[in-house]
Amino acid sequence: MDKCREITIEPMVEGDIEESVKLINAAMNEDEADWARETFELYFKSRKQGIDSGREYYLWRDDGKIYGLVGLHRYVWGPGENVWLSWFAVHPERQKEGVGGLLLDSIKEKAVQKGYRKLFVETYSGDTFEKARSFYKGKGFSEVGRIENYLPDGSSMIVFGLNIG
Repeated sequence: MDKCREITIEPMVEGDIEESVKLINAAMNEDEADWARETFELYFKSRKQGIDSGREYYLWRDDGKIYGLVGLHRYVWGPGENVWLSWFAVHPERQKEGVGGLLLDSIKEKAVQKGYRKLFVETYSGDTFEKARSFYKGKGFSEVGRIENYLPDGSSMIVFGLNIG
């Protein structure tokens, strides 16, 4: 299969929740999909109420199907230069094509346009997240923090950071 050369991401809409949750389930696991559903539903409920949750989500489609999801999350009480990568997934059918790197490049560009200078991502020490940790390291992120025994299984939260602006 040819390597992906460019992608266009579009804002997620409420009608995309179900397919996006299925993508998270396929790319990660059922627990992450459940958390994603809750997060997406809260995001759209907040928007309907005029509440800025500090989140935004984008999708990449090919032939009408969602194959990539990426977002930003800023803490409204945190430093204005910092933003977090939020829900980042590539469907297994399209992994190893360069889609993840293109999604990351697209969201970094949006972050820089919005004035952010530091991009952070939360991941975990468990085996399930080895591919994610390897990906982030390969894209220039470095470990900037760790919380031991964060998850019920004893896994640590690992925070990676990257200067983007």
